[in-house]
Amino acid sequence: MAIVDAHKLDLNLLLVFEALYLERNVTRAGQRVGLSQPSMSNALVRLRAQCGDALFVRTPSGMEPTAYATALSGNVLRALDLMRTTFEQSAAFDPMTARRTFTLLMSDFSQFLVLPPLMARLKEVAPRVRLDVSAMDRDQYRSALESGQADLAVGHLQELQSGFYQTGLFVDQHVCVMGRDFRMAGDTITMDEYLAANHLVVTNNKTDLQIERDLARQGHRRRVALSVPRYLVLPPLLAQTDFIVTVTEAIAQAIDDAIGVRWCPLPFPTPLTRIRQFWHARYHHDPGNSWLRQQIAELQIGATLRKIGSPCPRVEPVS
Repeated sequence: MAIVDAHKLDLNLLLVFEALYLERNVTRAGQRVGLSQPSMSNALVRLRAQCGDALFVRTPSGMEPTAYATALSGNVLRALDLMRTTFEQSAAFDPMTARRTFTLLMSDFSQFLVLPPLMARLKEVAPRVRLDVSAMDRDQYRSALESGQADLAVGHLQELQSGFYQTGLFVDQHVCVMGRDFRMAGDTITMDEYLAANHLVVTNNKTDLQIERDLARQGHRRRVALSVPRYLVLPPLLAQTDFIVTVTEAIAQAIDDAIGVRWCPLPFPTPLTRIRQFWHARYHHDPGNSWLRQQIAELQIGATLRKIGSPCPRVEPVS
């Protein structure tokens, strides 16, 4: 591989690289950047010459990147996204033509509820907009928003309550969802029934930790039969066991839609879950960020939930 002289590199070739990396097909890549197939092939020849590597090789499944191209791809694609974002911030945002990538910070709970309807909406109104949901730890959310590494954070995120703009999306309460084999005397679950049941626990659900502490202060302890890291496995587990799980009503509704279950109020109070979206002042007036916030706000995820108190207030504090 040759050492690439950045001063001599034709930056248009980076668009060719991006298109080939995403499409894995010369014809489709050319359509993406507005070049004919011969022009695209010629551009690839020049790109290979400057990089000293084949970059993309023909296989039965398409033009696959070499190890060197794969190593380049992260930085090249991020650099192009940054350039697009920089210029789009100073211009009106047109969702139908924008190719912008937004980085979101989302709890597992928020991903479960927000991403399906949001992606369905973007498919219709912004077909070229891409979302990148970061896997970073929650203790990094603040610095990621402050540095511009992330555009938005969505969830029940107490650690972001100060220093950021925010809008409320919906308020939810926790309920008890019963597996199909669970039997109880009536339409409500008593404290004795709750404590005696086999519990299914989602380990990244902070409310479960609070429940454990609250029960311990009262001298009680639940029987935890299974702990899982994600909500995704709840429906098949509840469909085949007598487990019960403590989740928000929105999650309960999603499980019910999937397999048909019963749920009821808990035999003790728990704090309300307030889902908000948060963003830094650097993106407050950015047209693209503002547009995305509006799309999320209009999803009305909590609209079908039973009335559980006053709606989550819309606030925009910066401190």
